[in-house]
Amino acid sequence: MAATRTRRALARGQLKGRAMVAIGLGVFVLVAVAAVWRRSTGHATERAMDRLRLEQRALHAEQQGLENELRRLTSRRTVVEQAERRLGMHVATETQTRLLAAPVATGADAALRDSTP
Repeated sequence: MAATRTRRALARGQLKGRAMVAIGLGVFVLVAVAAVWRRSTGHATERAMDRLRLEQRALHAEQQGLENELRRLTSRRTVVEQAERRLGMHVATETQTRLLAAPVATGADAALRDSTP
């Protein structure tokens, strides 16, 4: 009787009935797992990008703050204050300065100055 069943199974074809349902379910499960994996990977990537955007905004704000502080510290008023306080320097008054006239260039001097690179 076992031989008759085997012959009958071969005569019906290779995949019928339960085997087709099992393969169909297997394919469905694989597709569902792939879809869930893809969505979870996308969600994790989105969270990472959000974190990076927040970090970028924070770094940009810090950069702006540092540039403002640098601008403030290199301003003439701050430099003069620091020079007076730390080095004992002061801005010279008019009586302490002398203006020197530049020497007048003669024709030979002008030609020499024009020819030099």
